[in-house]
Amino acid sequence: MSSFEYIESRADGVTHRGRAEQVPTRIFRNDWGALAPPRLGAWEPRLSVSVVIPARGPSPRLAVTLAALAGQTYPARLLEVVVVDDRTWPPLALPPLRPARCRIERAPATGSGAGHARAYGAHVTSGAVICWLDPDMVVGPRFVEALVRWQHAHAECVSLGRVLHCPRGPEDPTALAGLARSGGLSSALAGSRDHAGVNRLLEHSDDLRGADRLGFQAYVGAAASLRRSLYEAAGGVDPALDLGQDTEFAYRLWQAGGLFLPEHAAPAWHIGQATPARTRIPSSRFRTDVLAPLMPHPRPHRDRVRRHAPPTAGRPVPLVRAVVDVAGARYETVSACVDRLLNGSEEDVGVTLVADWDGGVHGGAPEHPRLDLRLVQARYLADPRVSFSAVAPRTGFPAPYLLQVPVAWGLGRDTLARLVARAERSRAGLVELFPESAPTRGAGIRLWRTRALTRALRVRTPGEPMADVVAEVHGRYRMHADEASLEDLIAPRSAHDGVGTPPPAGGRSDAGDHRAEESEGASAGECPGAAPDRSAAPTARRGRVLRRLLGALGPGRIPRRPRA
Repeated sequence: MSSFEYIESRADGVTHRGRAEQVPTRIFRNDWGALAPPRLGAWEPRLSVSVVIPARGPSPRLAVTLAALAGQTYPARLLEVVVVDDRTWPPLALPPLRPARCRIERAPATGSGAGHARAYGAHVTSGAVICWLDPDMVVGPRFVEALVRWQHAHAECVSLGRVLHCPRGPEDPTALAGLARSGGLSSALAGSRDHAGVNRLLEHSDDLRGADRLGFQAYVGAAASLRRSLYEAAGGVDPALDLGQDTEFAYRLWQAGGLFLPEHAAPAWHIGQATPARTRIPSSRFRTDVLAPLMPHPRPHRDRVRRHAPPTAGRPVPLVRAVVDVAGARYETVSACVDRLLNGSEEDVGVTLVADWDGGVHGGAPEHPRLDLRLVQARYLADPRVSFSAVAPRTGFPAPYLLQVPVAWGLGRDTLARLVARAERSRAGLVELFPESAPTRGAGIRLWRTRALTRALRVRTPGEPMADVVAEVHGRYRMHADEASLEDLIAPRSAHDGVGTPPPAGGRSDAGDHRAEESEGASAGECPGAAPDRSAAPTARRGRVLRRLLGALGPGRIPRRPRA
């Protein structure tokens, strides 16, 4: 495995090298208009920038691209340019006219393609800001300055250059440098065409200020910049994707809380005919077969995948990551809760069960404390939609939604679908569903928007409730549930056995939930654990039956206790 392996599986959309980069300014949704970037030519940059140019095969226009970068207004001492040679033969060579700090890095033989080259370029550079550029592009002298000023204004900014296509352009590096200095570059490239799809999105979303869940589709990796910390928090570019790596990476950047904005003062011209590799527009079949399993949005592509796959197949990235804390809960309660999640009308769901799966666990059957957990594992271990974790995830990343489900509550068949629909219509960062009988703090179901959670984790101050921060950066919506939408899984048995009502459903107790929300990084604060079910213990007959069911669990089976 290469040293720049794809790190998405370890990313949570928040942390960078083990910590979350704190951001002082709170932005509502994607309204970047609240920011005031420095004026071009009237400020002093302080962040180092790495311009990464992936190149494969003969690149006759690379010399023109490097000549354009040689005349940038961004300070040369803060700017490095790295051309990643994707195993071209003969190897690429640097032209005479190039930036002062410019070099070629040959990509290793661990892979090939645009995604591989981009990931390697990010790995071998060190700038605080990463700026992408294609090897056939021409840019003006303020290109880097215009893009990177936004990363100085806010650490979550993903600034997008204006990508244009021009069939013909300057072929001589010296001539291009002269045009750039004289300000005649735009005139020389007259007749260029904008990216039609991006233009439509910008027009319909007020330049992304009002962008919805599809705002990431404005990202074109041929001309964009972002903080390295955000790049790493999102998991980096997937080196296995040769086409569509921009789209998939942009989707993860969006979930990681990236603030996407167009920088019209940073035009970048593709010289030559528009091809799929240049326009970054994968075919419909590619979107459905390759990208849709990795990206729940846009939903139409995902729905085509769902029509050809059984509901139990599972997906690498579900639309909703449901989290259930099952520590101390009875097997029957857990299975009732989880089965309702898996069999609902919203099939695009993954379930994470949280408990101490390896260590000793209190609760459950008194004869064998781990009995209920072993039964839960035996029931769901073969289901690809279910995973097991010792700690609750802080966010749903890279899934768009995180669903907090207390084990004491069972969702109705259409409840999750209704919650998701409400979240998408209202664009709320948090949708809460409260039972009519218990409208108390922490007593219901919470659907968190991953993008809102990742943003909130970067701006939250110690002691500030997570729900309040999410409401401030993305909005909040509350709903009341009827009996068909939310079922108390313990109350019927409790009434029969004479046991009291279940604890609050938002955590182990209301005080416990409060402490978790106020502790930075505490899993319960972002996804509070479910209320353990410590109602009536199983009978001796139930214990004997369950022990027989555990016979196939191997060396870890619990030894049979001698009868008295």
